[in-house]
Amino acid sequence: MPHLRFRGLARDTVKQVSKTLVDTLAPLAGSPKEHFTLEFIPAEFVQQGQAVNGYPFVEVLWFERPLEVQDKVAAAITEALRARVGEGLDIGVVFTRLEGRNYYENGSHFG
Repeated sequence: MPHLRFRGLARDTVKQVSKTLVDTLAPLAGSPKEHFTLEFIPAEFVQQGQAVNGYPFVEVLWFERPLEVQDKVAAAITEALRARVGEGLDIGVVFTRLEGRNYYENGSHFG
């Protein structure tokens, strides 16, 4: 489990980042590499009826960890993406805390 959803990026960028990002995040998050899921979600950004350029946005769904861990994970994601997209774009990272009692795998919950 952590599950990372990437929007506002090219598929190839997510593929390239996936090669090393999990290696960086696993020890920070205290999760085995094989528990990570990375998802590419094509997105179109719209403002006032017009398609506009978006920005990289990563949603991290996971079981709660201390704020210090979350800060390190956000920094690592931002650094990995910054190397690919340059300095001109904001990079958003948002964390969604999952509760074990609401997360089921094969019909059984974790809480």
